[in-house]
Amino acid sequence: SMPPSAAIRLQEALGSSRGDRQPAARQTMRFVLVVLALAAGAAADLAALAPLVPEEHAPAVERSAARAAKASRLLADHGHLLPPVLRQKGQDLLNEHEFRLHVALDSANPGLALAAIEKKESGYLRAFQKLGGERAAAKAKKLPKDDERTKFRATRDVLLEATGIDAEEPVWGAPFRALEALFGEAHAPMEALGVSAKFFEDGRSLTKRYHVALQPPCDCWTFGREAVVEQAKSVAESLRAPPLVEAWLDSIAADDTGKLPSVGFGVSAEDGACKLYVLNYGGNELPPLPLLDSLPQTARKPDRASSVLVSVEWKFGDMKTQQMRQYSVEASADDVSVARQTQDERFDGDGLVAALDGAFEIKQSEDIAVTAPFQYDGDVAPVVAAPLSKSGLKLKPQDGNIDSNAEMDAKLAALLKDAAPGAEAWLERSRVVRHALSNVQFGDGFVTLYRHPTVFGFVDPSSAPQHLALRNAITKRAGASRRRLSGLTACDQAEEDFVDRVVWGHNEDDSTCKKDAEKSKNAGICPQSCQDDITCMIAACSDCALVDIVCDEQIDTTAYPKLATSQGLTYADLDLADVPADKKAQSPYGDSGLFDIMNTWGPEGCRYPYYGYLPDAPLCNECSSLAEAKEDVLNGLWDGPCNDDNPPTWDDDTNFATTPHTPATPANYPGCGCDCADFLRRDLSAACTATSCINVAQQYAPPNTKCDGSDVKWDTTAAGCTDLYGAGTQFDSTWSGDACLDSTGSTTVVQDASATCYQTQASTSETDLVDYKVNPKQCAIKPISAAAATGPAISAVLALVGAVALGP
Repeated sequence: SMPPSAAIRLQEALGSSRGDRQPAARQTMRFVLVVLALAAGAAADLAALAPLVPEEHAPAVERSAARAAKASRLLADHGHLLPPVLRQKGQDLLNEHEFRLHVALDSANPGLALAAIEKKESGYLRAFQKLGGERAAAKAKKLPKDDERTKFRATRDVLLEATGIDAEEPVWGAPFRALEALFGEAHAPMEALGVSAKFFEDGRSLTKRYHVALQPPCDCWTFGREAVVEQAKSVAESLRAPPLVEAWLDSIAADDTGKLPSVGFGVSAEDGACKLYVLNYGGNELPPLPLLDSLPQTARKPDRASSVLVSVEWKFGDMKTQQMRQYSVEASADDVSVARQTQDERFDGDGLVAALDGAFEIKQSEDIAVTAPFQYDGDVAPVVAAPLSKSGLKLKPQDGNIDSNAEMDAKLAALLKDAAPGAEAWLERSRVVRHALSNVQFGDGFVTLYRHPTVFGFVDPSSAPQHLALRNAITKRAGASRRRLSGLTACDQAEEDFVDRVVWGHNEDDSTCKKDAEKSKNAGICPQSCQDDITCMIAACSDCALVDIVCDEQIDTTAYPKLATSQGLTYADLDLADVPADKKAQSPYGDSGLFDIMNTWGPEGCRYPYYGYLPDAPLCNECSSLAEAKEDVLNGLWDGPCNDDNPPTWDDDTNFATTPHTPATPANYPGCGCDCADFLRRDLSAACTATSCINVAQQYAPPNTKCDGSDVKWDTTAAGCTDLYGAGTQFDSTWSGDACLDSTGSTTVVQDASATCYQTQASTSETDLVDYKVNPKQCAIKPISAAAATGPAISAVLALVGAVALGP
């Protein structure tokens, strides 16, 4: 509980007795943090507050405390993925939430105030769920933490030093350039690159060899099926691949309902060898690749296991002949005994295997089965060659370290001095890729060494392309298209584009809003780039444009056994395609949607009192949408068009009129906003009757369905709607809009149009809005250019934590 002295200081800081909310409502973020500092250690434990409040308010306080605690855990678990300034912003939002809860309990009407806080929390929840929800949290939790490794990059210099291959080389640099096309130059993580070298007993060696993963075997980064296949086909063309390669890539492209497998290329410049690798992972099946069933079986697996690595191999320029391979990695870590039992079939004796096991411990063993060379014309099955043409051993990282290790390399070079002459020099040169020796393969008269990544998911907070790839992987956007799921409504798409532009800002060829809004000279100003982005979103979401809504109640796995693996989640946590038809609907976006996204994601200078983003006409003029928007404004939390006394940099309202502050607020502020007064004067009677339903979800939900979520509720199994317009909505304001209301006795009205109000310094251009509606192509996402990809990194936030979700 709060110490008595801290409680007294908090009460003094609020400057009010219980029942007077106005001075408290005028506190700003900076002052909020001062108050929280005074109450150090007390406000941090909201759970301890619940027993101290009146019984009727305890459930609401407990709910908010639980949500804040979960948000704190999310920030603690994933904060390492954030740039420091944004990590602090997340903490500030949590602090603000705690402060508002204390002020709500100290207000004249705690019940309404706590309901307003719940509404705000619901906005964060919706943002959280749109960005992946609990599934995204689970995926993000699996990502490794290593601040040093996040800075390692697969650069052209690294490639040249490790392999001697110039990335500009037309043929052998093609796989690496495809990686750059996805990430941008100098942004690809080191885990996307692996190198190898092949040593022969006669002293020859092949060291100009490398591998790139255009799609990794994990939910850690992706640019989507379309982009990966596009780049893979570009590589195949440069390497003059045979028809089977194109057929495999076409199959991957067409398998739009399945999981995108890992896709990569390997090349060996000195002997012209090229490979396309495809690997399924996470229990997902491989796409129906042509001739897949004709692959030879490996020695120890009668059929292909759930995780299968297959490849097509060809020689550069031979566009007719290819071979197919299947790789079998034994799941057991103590499988070296099995490897030794079949040594005679692989190579002479097991002395080297025993030596390697003694020096490093063999983590796993593998078999590689290969077909004979064959020509593919669409239906010719390949002839199976010896199934044990190669075998390999996966080495256990020393001391659990996945980084390259000079001591380990020296021990390995000593053991291989006869079997792999020249390995020592390559081991030293190739350490630049930073991977420890991952595996050794043996064949007839040769040994091949590999430095391939074994752990994926190191994300650099300073790399915008890496963040984009990570968000695509852990959220629900890694589907058919390059950047997001297909099938979104036009308004949902526009909202995602807006968040991409103003929050992540990864593509300055498309929008410079994020960069412009962060400039100190633009404090309190909404840059033109941001104004354009806001207007584009409004244009797409006007005229009662529909968006998807999903019931946020917990999944009933008895009613929906196919969702049994989603036990404990809500329907809102699922991909939209997986949500049962009776648990989702489409309803108008309306002004409420605009308030929600601007108050959550809008740049500071693009919100009230600085910028008037609310257009003259409602985004939807149906009764339920109009009533919902009015309620949201009056029960909002110091934001939206009725922000009348809370500029972000206002420290002390007592000295407001005489103390300069930056950025400057409009004339006649604090006070009633002109946009607020105009909004409250809207005549709902033209759209509403006494029997009009004002529950948007209820009005648009499928017939004979029911949802009892924490935020979304409907019941169309009963007769009619219970939330009716009746005699009209009232002007019961919890936090906002008071400055625009005049009360006489029991009657409250909006102030007269001739009364003084503050005008924002800029507002949404009605002319541009009409233009963008007529020609929506002006708002389409522009492709990223090479120049932008190689430019300075832009700060970005992991979507999961950026939402600062106050989860249930």
